[in-house]
Amino acid sequence: MSKAALSHLVRILDLELRPQGIRVNAVAPQLISTPKNKALLPPEALAHAVSPEAIAELIAFLASDAAAPVSGAVLPACGA
Repeated sequence: MSKAALSHLVRILDLELRPQGIRVNAVAPQLISTPKNKALLPPEALAHAVSPEAIAELIAFLASDAAAPVSGAVLPACGA
């Protein structure tokens, strides 16, 4: 439910702010590989967890000029 609300918010903000040159995007990670998650979850549950560094790289890309054409997107972050 919260990811659906996030998706809708991103679309609405994109429509409202794009005319002003403001891009709106979001990153929606599935499961993050953190020390706490590693302690609480079995290894098979973490098989597709994404690293915090990978999420940071995705955010850095979205903030860069290379992502200028991207706006109104919710990018899922899933580990391999």
